[in-house]
Amino acid sequence: MSLKTFAATLVLALSATAAQLPELRIEPVAGATIFYLKNVSTQPLTAYIVELVGYPGSAFTLLQDVSSEPIPAGVEKRLQVTDMTAGAAPEYVKVQGAIYADGSSAGVPQKVTQIVEYRRSMLGTTRELLGRLEKAKTAGTAKAAVVADLKQWAGTMQPPARHDRLYAPAAVNQSAS
Repeated sequence: MSLKTFAATLVLALSATAAQLPELRIEPVAGATIFYLKNVSTQPLTAYIVELVGYPGSAFTLLQDVSSEPIPAGVEKRLQVTDMTAGAAPEYVKVQGAIYADGSSAGVPQKVTQIVEYRRSMLGTTRELLGRLEKAKTAGTAKAAVVADLKQWAGTMQPPARHDRLYAPAAVNQSAS
């Protein structure tokens, strides 16, 4: 087999199995917006990010990790959000990235990375919580003291300003933690 034939076959094989972004349909309703996200891939959808792209003077970001309840292939999920801008300007709202159960991804590479970093942040917070609980259990710490320690720890994770919390990737991770 020639190198050209091999390369062409490889490209065709990769493009046939490449993940696709979910389809998005938007419906404005009183005081909210309803997203209909359809998984058009052959794999269950485990995470996605939807953003308002290129809209002057406003922003919207929705990052969802649904790995505990993935959206099956071919299924459309209904999701209501309180942001009305997305419903008022649906032509600017785009699925920017997606990750599937088999590890494949689609979309803007930076947005896929943002999803991965979000997951990494959640995992780090969960590990820290489990470590604190295990340490308290081993030490025989009273429940009230454990609760007080966790509240104090939570107090050190100050949420960012509202605008940053909604749009800056690091702030989104911090808020979720």
